[in-house]
Amino acid sequence: MLRLGWGEKIGGLHGDIRIPLSSVRSVSTPSNAWLALRGWRMAGIGIPGFRALGTWRHGNGYDFNAVRKQQPVVQIDVNYPKRFSRYLVSVPEGVDPNAEADRIADAAGIARSQPPDKRS
Repeated sequence: MLRLGWGEKIGGLHGDIRIPLSSVRSVSTPSNAWLALRGWRMAGIGIPGFRALGTWRHGNGYDFNAVRKQQPVVQIDVNYPKRFSRYLVSVPEGVDPNAEADRIADAAGIARSQPPDKRS
């Protein structure tokens, strides 16, 4: 479950989000969250380089983003989206994004993916 703080719920115009583990296709840790964003903001807050919070629309559907300036992110792509096909979420300060991605991938029973900029 993606638990949002009250400020994120207001700014992102969305409540907490439940992501079924059976639908998780890949989990990665992009080195640059701003390059991982797709599409344009539909609902929420979008201040380039500072904050991306809410729903983004792109050619294949919708993504949910909760990205903060200079904080590492975890990217979760899903196979059978109910609403969103990708979740891009900053991890709290002091949390290792790689450990968090590994934890999510293990829970979903998949191998963690490398972000596109890290693949050989």
